[in-house]
Amino acid sequence: MQLKKLLIQATRILGFVVAIIYPFAVFTALHHDLSVRFIGLALVAVVLIGMARHKNLWLGLCGIALAAIAFFSNQKIFLKLYPVLMNFGICLVFALSLTTKPIVQRFAEKMKYSMSDAAQLYARRATIAWAIFMGANTVISLATVFMGDAVWMWYNGLISYCLIGIMMGAEYLIRKKVAHV
Repeated sequence: MQLKKLLIQATRILGFVVAIIYPFAVFTALHHDLSVRFIGLALVAVVLIGMARHKNLWLGLCGIALAAIAFFSNQKIFLKLYPVLMNFGICLVFALSLTTKPIVQRFAEKMKYSMSDAAQLYARRATIAWAIFMGANTVISLATVFMGDAVWMWYNGLISYCLIGIMMGAEYLIRKKVAHV
């Protein structure tokens, strides 16, 4: 049982590290004349790690489809679309959760917070804000695909993560003040 927990933790850490370095690795590989086909195969490994970490089959299959298209077409644009797909997938998770229980409320309940009516209203509004934020991030990420490789790498490998961190911090501070969660 301990080995299983260790493997799960190692997979999570590896998945996080791979997600962070993906744009830098693709940029470096492309600018050192590494084959798009080879990078496409590496993307399959990235997606499989992500699937093991999140168990999100449809998003994983979309990532594998992108990798296969990159492999067979030998076009780097399909490698650059992977962060767009991830941002869009996260946006959908937030947006679709509004049809049932908002995902921010689910997270709060998993952390054993009691959810007053005010807190539930806040969770709904925070989920809407996250959906809008991730939608905007998706659009910007898509725009960088058609810009230079360096712009794509810096936005998808650093700037977007910084923006997500700022959003998380701001949402946390507002939640503590407004929702008393």
